[in-house]
Amino acid sequence: MLELFEKVVLTPEEDLMLEALRIIEPNIERIAPVSSEEYPGSRNRFAVRLSDRDQRIPIGSMGDGTWRMLGLALALVDARDGFLLVDEIDTGFHFSTMSNMWKLIWESAKKLNVQVFATTHNSDCWTSLATIANDENPSEDGITIHRIEKGKSQSIVFTEQQIVIAAEREIEVR
Repeated sequence: MLELFEKVVLTPEEDLMLEALRIIEPNIERIAPVSSEEYPGSRNRFAVRLSDRDQRIPIGSMGDGTWRMLGLALALVDARDGFLLVDEIDTGFHFSTMSNMWKLIWESAKKLNVQVFATTHNSDCWTSLATIANDENPSEDGITIHRIEKGKSQSIVFTEQQIVIAAEREIEVR
């Protein structure tokens, strides 16, 4: 992850990374790599500074959602002009952060020209996606959900409008 971080730091995309982290913790002001000696045994070597604290906090102590959001933001930047595959995109995130996560992904994907393929089994996750789909102008290359059924050769495709309707009527699309 440090290699991806180094590609982003001190570039315009650094703001995207901080915006992503603030979805989980709004008080994050900065993030920086730190030496392994400072945080022995830590699986990662990043610390953040919060607006309401004077000391650095290892990002690993802030929960899996913060670490996962950092990885997602860095992966989006790294996938510029390509595609990003994310398995179980909702893992580590509280349901209350999902709409903001999707908004960040949608806006970043458009800006960076990234096509995102994400899997989930979580109804909170796809209904949060409906919020974003509802705000967009429907298009052929916009937001879709593909349900893959066992034994079928083609997926069932839900368009932006169908995703919104399914969420409003509590129709299952997974």
